[in-house]
Amino acid sequence: MSGTTTGYLDPWTTVSLTTGLLVAALCAIAGLRGHAPGRVTMGATVLLQVVLIGFVLRYLVVSLGGQSPVGPVWELWAYLVTIVMLPALGLLWARDEQTRWGVLVLAVAAFVAAVMCARAAQIWAGVGM
Repeated sequence: MSGTTTGYLDPWTTVSLTTGLLVAALCAIAGLRGHAPGRVTMGATVLLQVVLIGFVLRYLVVSLGGQSPVGPVWELWAYLVTIVMLPALGLLWARDEQTRWGVLVLAVAAFVAAVMCARAAQIWAGVGM
């Protein structure tokens, strides 16, 4: 984890951000085409959930190792907890909403989680502080 303002997009953040944006695009296209949540969109969101859990665990490990963010710790962890909750709550919603709106909820959850990954990395590096 870098303390510089230009190096906050490390490989972990890039993978999380890219995965989130790809899942958001997949789900948005499915929703705009009128599809209900299915194996592909739900599976992609589960994959995103796994990636995001790894993203958060990474911050936990480095924090326990003695490193700390440049930005506020409480803000970083608020983002990280929310990042993990978004796809999980989206999956619960989509399971009950078997219309195109359910898959669009997955798209929004994936997009917001992706953006929040980038912001969490910025908080760690002190960008915008």
